[in-house]
Amino acid sequence: MEIIQKMLINIHCHSYTNNGLEILNCEGSIPSSFFSYGLLSDSINSNIDPTIITNNKCIAIGEIGLDKTFQTPINKQIELFKKQVLLAKENELPILLHCVKAWNEIRAIKKEIQTNSCWIYHGFRKTSIASEVLNEGVFISIGTAVLFDKKLQECVKVIPMQKLFLETDATMEFSIQDVYEKVALLKNVSLQELEQNIFENFLNHFKKWDIGWKEPNY
Repeated sequence: MEIIQKMLINIHCHSYTNNGLEILNCEGSIPSSFFSYGLLSDSINSNIDPTIITNNKCIAIGEIGLDKTFQTPINKQIELFKKQVLLAKENELPILLHCVKAWNEIRAIKKEIQTNSCWIYHGFRKTSIASEVLNEGVFISIGTAVLFDKKLQECVKVIPMQKLFLETDATMEFSIQDVYEKVALLKNVSLQELEQNIFENFLNHFKKWDIGWKEPNY
């Protein structure tokens, strides 16, 4: 446990950098490190493979969600999204949300499908709805945009620490260390305090990680 507590938690990334504890977005073959698995409906024929979720290193469902910039009709996206929310509920896994111009639909589905899963709005930048997101019990994950987005920087200052995660998403230009240092500065806390709080959030809501941690090849 002591080793883990000294690590930075990167809640969502697309490349493994060996910088802290990273949750990779599974986009093909199953990685040997921790990962999340889910499909975005950018094609009508998207088919989820529920067997991947049983892998001990799969500790979250995602990224999944709705995106009104996709060509896929929103009703088809909702159908796939609901299937994966139910899988998250069945397997008691947290959900990493992808949301573009579809917060009202996602909020309605969250109310429709009652789960004990932690819902995390990943790559959050829609500062105008931050209060609504938090009021729905959804966590907020901040990415590298916080390094330059002034509105997001102001928003981070008021996000409760117990509702916060951090990530790098697909960027390779900046590291998770950069994100932690910037957020610690914005929230006027030490890097160690921020790291401990994010770790506690992770520990409380990613229940499956300790099983995967005991396996070799990480």
